Amino acid sequence: MLLSLLLSGAALLSGTPALAQGNLSDEQRSIVAGVPGEGTEPPGEHYYRSNEWRQDLLIEPLRGLGGAFVGVGSDQNYTMAAMAGSEYLFLVDYDPFIPWIHAIYEQLIVASETPEELIGRFSAENERETTAMLRTAFEGRPRARRMVRHFTSRRAAWEGYLTRVSRLTRDGRPFSWLADPAMYSYIRRMFRQGRVVYRNGDVTGEQTVTAVADACNRLGTKVRVVYFSNAEQFFPFTDQFIANMKALPTDDRSIVFRTIRHRRLEIAPDGRWHYLIHDFPDFVARLDTGAYHRVFSFTTDLLAAGAPFLGANGISHLTAEVPRASVEAARNRRRRSR
Repeated sequence: MLLSLLLSGAALLSGTPALAQGNLSDEQRSIVAGVPGEGTEPPGEHYYRSNEWRQDLLIEPLRGLGGAFVGVGSDQNYTMAAMAGSEYLFLVDYDPFIPWIHAIYEQLIVASETPEELIGRFSAENERETTAMLRTAFEGRPRARRMVRHFTSRRAAWEGYLTRVSRLTRDGRPFSWLADPAMYSYIRRMFRQGRVVYRNGDVTGEQTVTAVADACNRLGTKVRVVYFSNAEQFFPFTDQFIANMKALPTDDRSIVFRTIRHRRLEIAPDGRWHYLIHDFPDFVARLDTGAYHRVFSFTTDLLAAGAPFLGANGISHLTAEVPRASVEAARNRRRRSR
């Protein structure tokens, strides 16, 4: 009875029937497992914990999108994938240690029936037992000892972080994967069914994202959410990046979601970011103009358009209806250079 209630709760949250998911076939598992990593170098900073705390702003934009979710970063993706009712979760991060974080989560989530049980595995009193569990799980893997040390060296801070995530509510209602038992159940089931894939990859690289696109095509699923966090602020929109985005099988319901900081954009209350939803077809169409070389070009368009597209509550929505101010600015620059 309890399990049925949890599954029903996930269905209500996501708008997608939770029971529609089932175990993957051998062919589907092979397709998912075939997505390669790219072996990037470790960055200067390692964000094993998210600093984005206002996913409640995304409940309606993500509700019932289903399909595949492609994202960067750590466990904030679990919350958003549960909100969307995603069928597959492809996690691609340029930090080679982020897949270790997801590998640790996978082992501990599958072994823990409730959020409370999972968080308890990060406690000081359970450190020895959890460490032994991870040693056994990672035995034979490359760098297995380092993966276990990755847990033990961060355990105390990690426990505090997860406790905070488990307390996230809006108007008294939980909205995180650890605050809402139905969302936790949804993500746990995704892991158990092999629907979560994590790789060290570069969204501007030649291999991983195109392989995700190929996998989704073979699985017959559309990519409905692409989540960049604030990563776009650190790279230009290269030809390869644009090709990667265009390769993803999407449709009119697909969106890009990013976090961004800009002095003229309202920061979400109790957060540190502005949240920007972007219709995926419009994202690609703007990239195709050649006038958008960095993410702040989209900010230029939003600021020029103003309300209702530019939100005053910390979240905005970029659609085809927003005039392309960056294109006009590029034309003016070309005229002046003649």
